[in-house]
Amino acid sequence: MSASLRRWIGLTLGPLVAVSMLLSGTPEGVDPLAWRVAALTVLMAIWWVTEALPIPVTALLPAVCLPLLGVASPEEAAAPYANPMILLFLGGFLIAMAIQRWGLHRRIALVILRVAGGRDDLLVAGFMGATALLSMWVSNTATAAMMLPIGLSVVALVEDNSGEKSRRLTLALLLGIAFGANIGGLGTLIGTPPNAFLAGYMGERFDIQVGFGQWMLIGVPVSLLMLAFAWVTLTRWSFPLPRQPIPGVADLIERERRQIGRLTTPERRVAVIFLLTAVAWVSRPWLEGIVPEGVILSDAGIALIGALALFLVPAEGLKLRFLLDWEDTRALPWGVLVLVGGGLSLGVAIEGSGLAGYLAGLLSDLGAWPIPALVLIIAGLAALMSHVTSNTATAATLLPLVTALALQIDVHPLLLAIPVALAASAAFMLPVATPPNAIVFGSERITVPDMVRAGALLTLAGAIVATAAAYLIAPWVLGFSIN
Repeated sequence: MSASLRRWIGLTLGPLVAVSMLLSGTPEGVDPLAWRVAALTVLMAIWWVTEALPIPVTALLPAVCLPLLGVASPEEAAAPYANPMILLFLGGFLIAMAIQRWGLHRRIALVILRVAGGRDDLLVAGFMGATALLSMWVSNTATAAMMLPIGLSVVALVEDNSGEKSRRLTLALLLGIAFGANIGGLGTLIGTPPNAFLAGYMGERFDIQVGFGQWMLIGVPVSLLMLAFAWVTLTRWSFPLPRQPIPGVADLIERERRQIGRLTTPERRVAVIFLLTAVAWVSRPWLEGIVPEGVILSDAGIALIGALALFLVPAEGLKLRFLLDWEDTRALPWGVLVLVGGGLSLGVAIEGSGLAGYLAGLLSDLGAWPIPALVLIIAGLAALMSHVTSNTATAATLLPLVTALALQIDVHPLLLAIPVALAASAAFMLPVATPPNAIVFGSERITVPDMVRAGALLTLAGAIVATAAAYLIAPWVLGFSIN
C-alpha cells in the first residue's frame, strides 16, 4: 500500500469511526465523558498508525477536542503540554544540538571505535557501543544519521580489500548501528520519548516522581544487557563473523581522527557543560541535601540551566559568538515535544474520564493470571505495537490502561508501566518501526527479511528484559513493593 493511499484511508476512516461512536450513543455502563474520550482515542490511534497527518499535529487534538467535547477545560487540556518532562526534553535537546554543532559527537564515536580495534566482531561492538552511548544524550535519529556514513566507509574498505562484498559484516555493522541507537535511548529519561512520558505521566496522575538518576539505575543495566544480546545475535547467530582483523580499518579510523584535528575550544566548553549537567542529574538527591532551604532542584531545571549556559558561554575567548545561537534551534525537534505533551494530555483524559478504569474492568479477568506472565504479555504488546506506530503513541495509548489495570488487580502501577515504556522502544523488526531502522534501511544494503531475521529475537528479548527490570531493579530503585 502506498503512503498516499494509507494517508487517505486514515483521513477518511478516523473521523468516520469517531463520529459513528459519538452518534451511536453511549454503551450501557460507560460514562458519557469516557465514551467521548474513547472516540478521540480511536481517531488519534488511526491517524497515528496511518500517519494521515504529521504525528505531532495529531498530538495537538487533545488541546482542541477535549474542551469541545466537554471533557476538560482549555487550561486542563493544555497543562500537560507544559509538563516538567517537556522542559527536561527541551533542555536535553539543546545540549545535544550544541554537541552536534561543534562535532563533539563525532569525536566521541571515533575514540570508541579506535579502542575497539579492527577485528570484525569487535568492530561491530565498537559501532554499537559508540552509537548507544551517543543515543543516551543525542536523539537516536541524529546518532544513526551520523554513524551511518562512518559504517559505510568501513564497508567500502572491506569490499575494496577483499575484492568481494562481505555481506555478513555489512549486515551486522549496519544493523548494529540501528539497534545500538534504539537501545542506547533506554538508558536516560531524555534518550527516548516513552521514558520521559512515563516519568511525566506518573508524576501528573499518581504524584510518583521518577528522577533522572533513578531512571539511569534502571535503564543503563537494561541497555547494557540488550546491547550484549544484540551483539551476540548479530555476530554469532544471525550473521556469524570470523574473529579476525580487517586490513585497513585502523588506518581508516586514524585518517578520520586526523581529519577532525585536535580538540577545539568550543568542543572543550560544550563537553564541560554537558558533563556538569549529567553529573547534576545523577547526583540531584545528594545536591538537594546541601542547597539552601527553600531552593528546589529538578531534573528539568538542571537541563534548562545547562541549556542556558550554552547561550551565555562564548565559543572562543570573550567574543560575542556563543556555543549556541537561537538560529541553531530551527532544527530542534519541536514535534517530539508536542507529541509527548499530546500523549500526556490524552493519557490524563483517559484516566480522569473513567475510560481506563472501565477498560481495566473488562480486563480484570487477567488478574487471575500469574503477575509475571501478565507483565510479559503487556511488554510484548507494547513492543509489537511500536512496530506500526510511534513508540510515544504506544506509550500514550497503553500507560493509562495498564496503570488502571494495576489498581484493579491491586499491584503497584509502576510494575506494569515500566515494561510498557521500555518495551515500546524494543522495535527491531521493521524499517518503519523507528527512525534509526529507516535510516539504515535507506542505505539499500539491507532487506526487510534481514532486519526481521535479526530483530525478531531481539524484540522478544526486549519484552523479557523489560519484565525482568520491572521485577528485579525497579522496586529497589523506586521503592515500591511487587506484592
